[in-house]
Amino acid sequence: MVAAGLLILSLLPLALGRPGAQSPPLVVRGQQKAIPEGFIPPAFSGPRPVGIMHFVLGLKSDATGLVKSLLDVSDPASPNYGQHLSKDEVDKLTAPQPEAVQTVTNWLTKNGITPETYSSSGDMLRIQIPADQANTLFNANFSTYIHEKTNTTMVRTLTYSLPADVSEHVSFVYPTTQFIPPPTRKPEVRVIDRFPTTKRSGSKRADIPPQCAQAISPACLQAIYNIPATPATAPGNSLGVSGFDNEVANPDDLKDFLSQARPDITNGTFAVQSVDGGSDDGQGTTEASLDIQYTVGVATNVPTTFISVGQQTQDGALEGFLDIINTLIAQENPPLVLTTSFGFDETPFSEQAPELAETLCNAYAKLGARGTSVLFASGDGGVSGSQSNPACDGQQFIPTFPATCPYITAVGSTQGINPETAAQFSAGGFSNIFARPDYQSDAVDGFLKTLGNTNAGLFNTTGRAYPDVSTQGVQFVIEVDGELQGVDGTSASSPTFASIVALLNDQLLNAGQSPLGFLNPFLYSKGVSALNDITSGSNPGCGTDGFPAVTGWDAVTGLGTPDFQKLLAVVSGGAGDAAGQAAAGQNATDSAGQAAAGQNSTDVSGQAAAGQGAAAGQKAKGSGKGQKKGQKAAKAAHKRLELRPGPGLGEIFHFDTTSAGSS
Repeated sequence: MVAAGLLILSLLPLALGRPGAQSPPLVVRGQQKAIPEGFIPPAFSGPRPVGIMHFVLGLKSDATGLVKSLLDVSDPASPNYGQHLSKDEVDKLTAPQPEAVQTVTNWLTKNGITPETYSSSGDMLRIQIPADQANTLFNANFSTYIHEKTNTTMVRTLTYSLPADVSEHVSFVYPTTQFIPPPTRKPEVRVIDRFPTTKRSGSKRADIPPQCAQAISPACLQAIYNIPATPATAPGNSLGVSGFDNEVANPDDLKDFLSQARPDITNGTFAVQSVDGGSDDGQGTTEASLDIQYTVGVATNVPTTFISVGQQTQDGALEGFLDIINTLIAQENPPLVLTTSFGFDETPFSEQAPELAETLCNAYAKLGARGTSVLFASGDGGVSGSQSNPACDGQQFIPTFPATCPYITAVGSTQGINPETAAQFSAGGFSNIFARPDYQSDAVDGFLKTLGNTNAGLFNTTGRAYPDVSTQGVQFVIEVDGELQGVDGTSASSPTFASIVALLNDQLLNAGQSPLGFLNPFLYSKGVSALNDITSGSNPGCGTDGFPAVTGWDAVTGLGTPDFQKLLAVVSGGAGDAAGQAAAGQNATDSAGQAAAGQNSTDVSGQAAAGQGAAAGQKAKGSGKGQKKGQKAAKAAHKRLELRPGPGLGEIFHFDTTSAGSS
């Protein structure tokens, strides 16, 4: 399908211009010796492709300056911490050389093709041409293949070439020889028909309802992680939720869910931003419902936007991953927090297209440099990838991507409350593309020393290690199409941690400070003291017990799970905002600020909510000056959740109002 707004090719009769006698020699840029496993060859998958094809051409640019700037503004030890870059500053750091743009554009123009700039900095171009012309232009043989597991049709070639003078300026052409299976459409989410009966958990955390050991709700997360229920108030705050594959977050489901799980939220809504023709109309679906109900339901009153990526994608089997990130980078004010619950196995990238993974990873770095915290679910296959994969038994572990990107925060899963342990499905391990970043070197070295010879030879000891953190991820209660479900997965954990970050940002913005931005340098230094270390459990897979959860960082739960109160004290420099500190331990139900929760309409044009970004907060210097002092927290009723068995939402959520102070 051709997306609206793309340039129509002109001079089509000239489009087949074959290289003439004076043309530069061709250089083979990609080649598959055989059809990758899991794909049906053309003879069995249908006729040769016809119609218009879309290609993205990556132009070579130096990301060194971008990464240096990202780490500089993200390291609490740097004098530039919190001084995030503007859109123009990031674009200048990542722009290709004029010679590269000119050479590639001239080549396309001579072949009757008008390229369109695909990225804000100009380091990617997009073209659309007929399949026959693509064969000529790239000296290729594009054919139709089918990925058997997902029944996804792809048009690929086993080899392609570029003119030598063009090749030296191009990092990749996609899609060509990259047989990348589609992203996991629905991370391993287990539907539970009914809830277990309530039993005492014996929890030592007196303020955590014992029923939370059997099913998780927003109130459980508030109790477990000391998350405030008081409404956020910073006008520039924002939280984005990525949605793919026709996922729908139904507003009626959210309204009914909140009426039972968070009755103190009287007008909780979300905005919708459309990418590639995405829509949020229709019956609710599991993944989108989970993500929205546990962002709107936990990040109280933070303006939240569901970014729906449709079917008119321009990036091949990446299915909108490049499209959504380039869309957000092009905005003057992207969301301050972005959570995504979809991902790939890294292996096809490492074996076929590492430059494509690097391009996506650098795009996340662009957002991070501008003050956005980018979070991804680590995956649900333990050490066997994004989903459980018995085919890897006896073979090397399978990392997940983008979780392995060193410029995002990967979130794993835990379960239980006494003790809180690693969830077996929590994906974790080591990248085969990205080297281990300095910010996690000491933490990972400690883990490898503890690990000894366990799993020796099954993973890359020098690769970027993940996950970075974790939260609860088992038996989250959600409502889908009016019916109750219980779901498991790191897709529950990423929106949970993202909500905590959004609430921390609210406190920082109100104090005149910058949002947190790229989290990892902070988490692995000052932030680690504010996390709960998880030391039991493992993530089996590939015929092994996987990695164990141990003291310190581990490849199952990362650095551990969050404590909002402790994190707030650290990010605010220890002084803290009096109101925020007190509120962190209370579930206040003051309705004065509740109306603001409804400021995000579900109109497709509602991207303003996610795009409002903190103009003042983003440019603040992070020095702590102007911090509000002397505010007194309003006393409020502490709503404790009781979970009761039964088929209806009202029977599962029952609130017992008791008097309580800070937990």
